[in-house]
Amino acid sequence: MIIKKSTLGYIALALAMLLITILCEVLESLGMTLIFSMSCFFFVALACRTSLGRLNNITSFFLLFFALYTYSPVLTVYFDVDTRNLFESATVASSCAYTTLSTLALFGFALPFLFFLPERKIEKTFLVEKKKRFSQYTLLFMVLATFGELLNMFRAGGVGLLSQGKAVYQAEVGALFITVPSIFFLQISLFFLGLRLYITYEKRISAIFKSKIVAVSLLLITPILLLYFSIGFRSPLLAIAIAFLMGATYFVSIKAVNRKVLALLFIGYSSLAILFGIRGQLKLLFLTGDWGAFNEYVIENKAYLQYYNPANNEFGASFMNYIKYHEAKDQTPLLYGQSYLEGFIIAIPGALLPFEKPQSIGYKFRDLYFSEYKKNSRIAGTGFSSVMEAEWNFGILGPFVVYFLIGGIFWLLEYFRNQYRFLFLFPLFYAMILPVSQSFHRSSSGFYVSYTILLVVFLVFLFMLKYLIRKMASS
Repeated sequence: MIIKKSTLGYIALALAMLLITILCEVLESLGMTLIFSMSCFFFVALACRTSLGRLNNITSFFLLFFALYTYSPVLTVYFDVDTRNLFESATVASSCAYTTLSTLALFGFALPFLFFLPERKIEKTFLVEKKKRFSQYTLLFMVLATFGELLNMFRAGGVGLLSQGKAVYQAEVGALFITVPSIFFLQISLFFLGLRLYITYEKRISAIFKSKIVAVSLLLITPILLLYFSIGFRSPLLAIAIAFLMGATYFVSIKAVNRKVLALLFIGYSSLAILFGIRGQLKLLFLTGDWGAFNEYVIENKAYLQYYNPANNEFGASFMNYIKYHEAKDQTPLLYGQSYLEGFIIAIPGALLPFEKPQSIGYKFRDLYFSEYKKNSRIAGTGFSSVMEAEWNFGILGPFVVYFLIGGIFWLLEYFRNQYRFLFLFPLFYAMILPVSQSFHRSSSGFYVSYTILLVVFLVFLFMLKYLIRKMASS
């Protein structure tokens, strides 16, 4: 394996910034802690960029969301712009500790990327031959996704369920015996749509809007998109957007982000921020029909604009949870890996277990510190924090160890993307695991471990189904 001198230099500089960050935490200087932590992030990003050669990869998404979850809430506290009072119990000590532990985790994540990953040239003729098949996959999984979500909704209570909000909708659907994995299907369909459009149009973006498959696709997924927007399903919307972008760029090496892409990202972020900001008023409008209150909040006061600060939406969740943990961590015994082991058990259906399935550490934490959320729904909560879980299990070195392992897994994903880019299942696995790079930072291990296991099982089933169809067609 090759280690580039430039990558080694960036890692060495990141280590120096980490050590100074630790010193600034000891001195309880939040401003300096932030400056040197962000400097460490800058050198880690350069190291990963040098190692991978492209920007359109799961590692870049992971680092982007790391920055949002780590720095936006702490900067909000530092500049005293906490308009939603999410971090009112934050102290300089807890803010410095969160920043330093996150920086330690970041450095651990970066170490596997010391090793250079050379890219391979793309044989586009291989893809052109499969264009028709990709179109079939796109439309098939779109039908399954829309039909499945509508079926889940009507089994859980019907259209009226939408007026009760996201938490109630998720709880009622989650309580059903066997549900259609509509989000899975929608991700798959959008991935293949992106791949199909890349094969046909490549860089001719304007021609895409005249495509028949785009028109048919929009028609098929409009019901499910309206459902997601009406109840504020931001994570699934982000997941399918990422799946589409990954399909459209999977066989492309993007070296820099141009202005058009930045504009598109801004529009996407703005849409999600506004959706988050007005979802409560949308629920009230559904329940009461009071247009006046909605008009005053949304149209006149534009109160939703405060959600443009990432810390005021879900990107503040990880730090908000860590504040509570930091206040009582001296009285909280270490778990020594227990929550990570339970993450594997959570993926197994309860009916197959000879004992009661353990509760996710995220819900244990909620019941301990945010018990009022449990009254709203059994699945409602404040999210979690990957940095906090690592420290809760293994102490202050936990984030370094856990993120080092995650970095190694991400490095392997990039390695196999380069080596086996033409396999049917791996590109699909890569695209569908991509949303975990966002949710990882605010989730417990039970979520992303069980998600990955279920994804592997589903893709194996898909492969077997594809094999059987081929065999029947040839016989």
